[in-house]
Amino acid sequence: MSIAYKNFWSLNTDEAIAAGILRNGTNKDIEVLMPLNAQMKGVDLCLINVKTKKVITIQVKGSRAYEPGKGEVVKYGQGSGGWFFFPKEVISKAMADYFGFLIYIIEENKKIGRRIIEPHIVLIPTKVLKAKCKKCKNTHGDGRLSFKIWVNPKTKEAFDYRDKKMDLTDYLDEKGFKIINSKL
Repeated sequence: MSIAYKNFWSLNTDEAIAAGILRNGTNKDIEVLMPLNAQMKGVDLCLINVKTKKVITIQVKGSRAYEPGKGEVVKYGQGSGGWFFFPKEVISKAMADYFGFLIYIIEENKKIGRRIIEPHIVLIPTKVLKAKCKKCKNTHGDGRLSFKIWVNPKTKEAFDYRDKKMDLTDYLDEKGFKIINSKL
C-alpha cells in the first residue's frame, strides 16, 4: 500500500523566531515543539517540561518592524511598536493557553553607529488577555481587534495604545519567561 505524503505542517518566520526566543528564555528542561496535527488550529507552539510532563500551548502573532515617528517617540518613549489586526474570535475562541505577540523593535547602537532590529515577545495567558480585551478593546471594521503594542527596550515596558491603554509590561520578555517557567 502506498501513501502520498503532503506537507501537513508549516512554520512561519514569526513562529520560528518565537520558538528560538522561547528555547533561549525558558529552563533547560523545557522543549519547544510545533504541532503536526491540523486539529490543533490556533496552536502554533507547544512547550513541554520533559521532567514534569506539563504542557503549555501558545498562539504566536507577529508584526513587521515599524519605523517610529518622531511624535510617537516623544509620546511613548524609546522603542517602536507592532500592529496586530485579526477577528475577535481569534481571542474569544482561543484554544491556546498563551498568546505570544512578537514585536520587532528598531534599536540604535550609537557605539557602533548602526541600527538593529531586535525581536521582543509579550507572553500573556489567554485568560488574562481576554479579561484585558473586555476592559480595553473595541472592535474595528468588520468585528476585528486591533492592537498597537509599543515596546521600550530601555525601560522594559510594553503597552497597547490602540483604544484604551493596556499595560503589558508584566508579560514582556524575561517577565513572560518567568511566568512560563513557573507553570511548567
